[in-house]
Amino acid sequence: MQKLRGPIFLFLFVATCLVAYYFGKDLLFDKNQIDTSDATTSAQPINVAGDGYLGYWFINSPKMKAMAPRKGFHINFSDDGGAYAERLEKFADGTYDCIVLPVNSYLQHGLDHKYPGVIVAAISESKGADAIVGFGDVLPTGKINELNNSDLKIVYTGESPSAFLLDLTIFDFDFDRLQRDRSWRKEVGSSEEAYEQARKALKDRSVGDAFVLWEPEVSKAINKLGMKELWSSNKFGGYIIDVFVFNRKFVSSKPEVISDFLTTYFRVLGHYSSNKEEMIKEMSRSTKLDQDVVKTMVSKIDWFDLFENGNEQFGVQRSPDTKVSDKIVNTIIACANVMENTGNYDGSDLDPYRIINSSFLEASMQSGIRGLGQKGNGARSFDALDDSDWGALAEVGTMRVEPINFQSGTNTLDYDGEEVVDRAAKMLVNNYPHYRVIVRGHTGNGDAQANAALSSARAEEVMKRLVNQHQIAPERIRAEGAGATKPPARKAGEPERAYRLRMPRVEFILVESNPL
Repeated sequence: MQKLRGPIFLFLFVATCLVAYYFGKDLLFDKNQIDTSDATTSAQPINVAGDGYLGYWFINSPKMKAMAPRKGFHINFSDDGGAYAERLEKFADGTYDCIVLPVNSYLQHGLDHKYPGVIVAAISESKGADAIVGFGDVLPTGKINELNNSDLKIVYTGESPSAFLLDLTIFDFDFDRLQRDRSWRKEVGSSEEAYEQARKALKDRSVGDAFVLWEPEVSKAINKLGMKELWSSNKFGGYIIDVFVFNRKFVSSKPEVISDFLTTYFRVLGHYSSNKEEMIKEMSRSTKLDQDVVKTMVSKIDWFDLFENGNEQFGVQRSPDTKVSDKIVNTIIACANVMENTGNYDGSDLDPYRIINSSFLEASMQSGIRGLGQKGNGARSFDALDDSDWGALAEVGTMRVEPINFQSGTNTLDYDGEEVVDRAAKMLVNNYPHYRVIVRGHTGNGDAQANAALSSARAEEVMKRLVNQHQIAPERIRAEGAGATKPPARKAGEPERAYRLRMPRVEFILVESNPL
């Protein structure tokens, strides 16, 4: 046995050398190529995880691949197909340095990992890229509130922007039946699966009545299946915002890499914004979609440039006369509020400022990058309307508003009533800024003339607060009093006393020009 040890040792040594040579020669070759070329400066990888959403396209675009090495980094982009829970798990364990996803998804899945990263920039906002489509008879009058009163089946993708689109609509418009009874829900694994269900429903209506999709399936359902857009992310704002989230360890150890990444990203964004034809061609090539389809998809995504990020989203003030806002904080609060009230979140004590970091944007804003053009702050101007013009507007839906309390028998708001109006004002400013609003007062039963006067006075009082305290244009609002002539719909099993207590109320009705 002693005599065999030498040959065995020699054999193992030679075998080890051969294995090392076999697997190491390619590594040595790659290192030699890098060391003897301009790629020597691109040694720092940034491992980014996302999915195939077109909003993320610039991160892995040809121009980004060309410019990144010159700034000393390269991007390894992993497409997980929208597996948000898995994305957060790998992000938390350090597999990924950066993830891209909607704010609501980071709140929902990041909570389990104590928020392992900070939001450093906003990427884009969905402006119709996510939508509920369905048959033409689903909303016969066009009012979104009809979804609450119909015996429908709605197909959607679980734990996705589709699910959040449903939840925020249910919450903002007080769909109590849909919130109470979940039998209408039909969950599938992807937008493609939801589209297939829509296709099958053309022959078998029992499959579903409405389908929550994202592009390109939204356009396919409308153009190929003849379905109608019932509701979409173009109807509201400040909710479906996609963001860059960098791991806290990466932020601490390699802050200069993040600054270089953002500066390069915004330069790439600026390049393509000035070369739209090149952008569409390259998007078409990489997504394998027709250019016309790509153009439609692009029209439904609003990308944020560097200065929109700094001035509007993160409140970075470059000079004392620069008007800024921190919309990303409002988005975090609004998303958390929706998810908490629909039972999908338990992070009510979250401080939004603990999951954002504006310092990288502030540094990038000193880099000399130009904006993509002044798109404004999203605010819309409203012309004054006469009574007939207001009467011609189409009703979009009645918002969910908590009871607004007045001092007994008067039109004077009490403290709680003021707080409710203030919360409604935030939604009108941040989430539904493009609609006119009818503020309609209601009372319980009683003297018809007195009730009409009281309900009108209360609506006027709410309108005054919206205008004076929140600078909402008075031309945008109309105050009406209905007395007891328009009682609320009675909820299933609601006791008489509870129903009567709901009769005195103030409603916020969103209206717009009739598309027909």
